[in-house]
Parts: sequence; structure tokens; C-alpha cells
Amino acid sequence: MGSLSSSDNELKVLIVGSGLAGLTAARVLREHHAVTVYERGDAAVATGGQGIVIGCNGTKILDTLGYDGARVGAVPLYRFSVFDCRNQKTEETDMRFRERYGVDMFGQKRSDFRDELMRLATAPSVELGIKGEPAQMVYNTAVVGLDPEEGVVTLSDGSTAAGDVVIVADGVHSRLRPTIVGEGCPQAKKTGLSVYRVAVSLDEANRALSDGGLPPPPWWQPAAHRNAQIFLNGPEGSRRFVTLYPLRNHTYFNMSCILATQTSSKSTTESWNADGDRGKMLEYFGWDEGLKRILGAAAEVKTWELQDLETLPTWTRGRAMLIGDAAHAMTPLQGQGANMSIEDAEGLRLLIAGDAPGEETTMRREDVPAILRRIESVRRPRTASAVARTRVTHASLSISEGFRKNNEFFMSYNGIHAALADRETREAEEQQQEVKLE
Repeated sequence: MGSLSSSDNELKVLIVGSGLAGLTAARVLREHHAVTVYERGDAAVATGGQGIVIGCNGTKILDTLGYDGARVGAVPLYRFSVFDCRNQKTEETDMRFRERYGVDMFGQKRSDFRDELMRLATAPSVELGIKGEPAQMVYNTAVVGLDPEEGVVTLSDGSTAAGDVVIVADGVHSRLRPTIVGEGCPQAKKTGLSVYRVAVSLDEANRALSDGGLPPPPWWQPAAHRNAQIFLNGPEGSRRFVTLYPLRNHTYFNMSCILATQTSSKSTTESWNADGDRGKMLEYFGWDEGLKRILGAAAEVKTWELQDLETLPTWTRGRAMLIGDAAHAMTPLQGQGANMSIEDAEGLRLLIAGDAPGEETTMRREDVPAILRRIESVRRPRTASAVARTRVTHASLSISEGFRKNNEFFMSYNGIHAALADRETREAEEQQQEVKLE
């Protein structure tokens, strides 16, 4: 059977969810396939105005897709610094990202980041200088059922849609995950940590300090925070810390305040974008009056009890595949959740005929299940390691130490084709070694 699309080598791709993973996947595939994205919310679906860090692994991929960080005021982060609760600097490291990996790491507003991904997924092709057609967005339409073998989704109005490929990117609380994974499918679990998230205007924060007659803390001095990711450790034994970095051309700062969770009865399905209690945040993180004033200047406070997901036994079934948080939700303690989603989406390049030298120049509907399994063979082990490395920081809450140790693992990733080539090289070397031992 040929593709459901009308053109040779063109597949009909259905994507469930318009978050970061879904939109990146739409951009990767739109030049070569007919892409439709289903979003259960409206066009203004909440993404939060707080920050997000795109590491070198994500930047390298986004650069190939035409992502324009200047449009969203993305700020390159060159170093990280650590301060104790008395505002004494205990560590500073120049990360030399561009020297080591060819690109920089960036801080940006999450909502701005999603807006740029939406542009790349849906803008007219002539505007982007690419071929193919824009992804089609279908809002206020939940996908409530899935036949993964046939590639058919059931929509909230009772109608169905058929595709050659179904990419399930419906988030940490994925409704379709059990359909692909089957009986005993893991669900997201709380980690015992919570985060308060704010994006603070530099001007408003400085005004709050001035109104209180306070000088800027050492870490709030321009020379300290410019192009830097900063970690503020709470009082010894408190298991609290703050991480901050600049956004929107240094006019805003993301501040993520993380602590061990108090006893909670909240459901695991509570939104990650829920409003937070400003008073409690200032109580938990007000160990320094300057810090308290800066946090208090935030226009809104969001909170979430951090959750992650056990490694799934499979991401694929038939012609359907999980990606993003639906496949491997992790906490932000290593700043890699979004980057892993970008990597997942880039892995879908294997669905593009002739995308790499020596690959098949035809793409048939019947080839899809095997290709999805091949993508999974690279992505699932890597994200399992990413979750495990992130979990190590849960107990000690030492983000900066984990960040240093894991940089090479995370930042050196160069995409699905390079990962497959590296694997083939390792396997050939292992075979040669076995022959020598015989």
C-alpha cells in the first residue's frame, strides 16, 4: 500500500500536541511530508512566561531548522557561578561552550521559544526559504483514541483521521501513552521536590531594591549576572536553592526556586503552570532581604511539584511513536527536558527519504514501523540515561555539580545520523576485539 499522501515519498503525518516537542517535529517534517497538528486547547494554550535553557545539543539542531534566537531575545550563557546564603561566591566556571561544541547555550522565555517554534512550523514556506507546505494546526480538538497499527486517531467530536505516521507529543500526562505501551504502562510520579518559577523584570527588581533602600546583592550586579547562569544555595541543611539566568536581551531574569516538597495531597495531574503562593515562596526563599525583594517584584508566580517518568519498555507501536515528555518526562534539575524533546523531534529525520548519504531515496508507508523502531533504538537509551543523571541531583540538590559532570554527555550530541554512525563504529570495534580474543 502506498502513502496516504498524494505525492511520492510524502507521508501524511499526524502530530498530537502543540508543545515544544510537537512543534519541533512539525518543523522537521513539514518540508517533505503533509503535517497536521492536533491541539486540545486553543491557539493561546498556556506555555508559561518563565525561562527555558537550550543547551548546545538543542542549539545545534535548532540552527539547522532556521531558529532565530535574536527574534526572541535569547541570551547566550557563557559561565555559571555559585553563591552561598551569605552572598559569597563559592565557584565560577567559564564553560567555553562554543569552543568545545561549536555553539552556545541560551536562556530565553519559554513562551517566546514556543512562539518561534510555531513560526517555524506554520509560516509560509517562502518566508522561511524552504520547500513544502506549512503544518496545519487544528485547535480545540483533543485526540481521544488511537489505533497505532493503522495510524488512525479518534477526535473529540467523534470523527477520525488517518495518517501514515502518528507522533504522540501530548505531554507528561499523556492520554495515549497506555495505548502504545500497553498493560502496566508507567505514569508520572512525584519526586519529592517542588519549584516556584518566576520571570522578573530587571527594571522592576531594581526598583524594588531601591524602594527598600537596599544595594543589589553581589550576584545581581551586572558584571556578575551578564551572560551567566547563577546558583544560589540556601542555608545549610535547608535543601533549598535558586537558579537564575537572563532572558529577553537581559531585560528579564528567570528564577527557579526549588525545595524539598512538604506533605502534599495534590494530584499528579495538576498543571505545571498552576499559580503559586507568593507568600510561601518568599517565606521559603527569603533568607536574604535582597533576594526576597527581587522575587517579590515578579508579576506572577507559578508552582509545580516536580515529576518524572520511569523508563518505558517501548515508545513505538505500529506506526505511532511517543516523543517528548510523553516518552521521558524529567525534572529541570539538569535543564535537559526541552533539549531531549528537540533531539527526539530531530530523530524523525529518518522518515525523510535520502536525508543522509547512502540512505534509501524512497519512503513508503510500509517502511514506517521499522523506521520508528530504529529512531527509538537511539533515543530511548539516551533519554533513560538523561533521566538517571538528573535523578542523581534530586538527593543532594547540587545542580551545579551535576551540570559540570554531565556537560559532555548532554552537549556533545550531534543528531540522529551521527548517533547511528557512532553506534556502528562502536559495534565494529567490539566485533574486531572479539575476533582478536578468539
